[in-house]
Amino acid sequence: MKMNLTELAHSAHVDESRVAEYVENGLLGSNHSTTEFDDSDLYWIDMIQCFQENGTSLSDLSGLMPRCRQAQSKMTQLS
Repeated sequence: MKMNLTELAHSAHVDESRVAEYVENGLLGSNHSTTEFDDSDLYWIDMIQCFQENGTSLSDLSGLMPRCRQAQSKMTQLS
């Protein structure tokens, strides 16, 4: 399902400003539009929040998330 930023924030139960911050830091929207989101972005928001709760900064996540996406892509290809 396609969503705009407001709808994504509502679905993820986070502030729109938080989602916008994730987009600005390149954590969302890397494989598609940064203004139109889908259900997979809910997964990535959950991952981002989990990392942040454990002390990972947005700056560190900017380097880590591409590796996570790449690993997920490889796992999906093996299925």
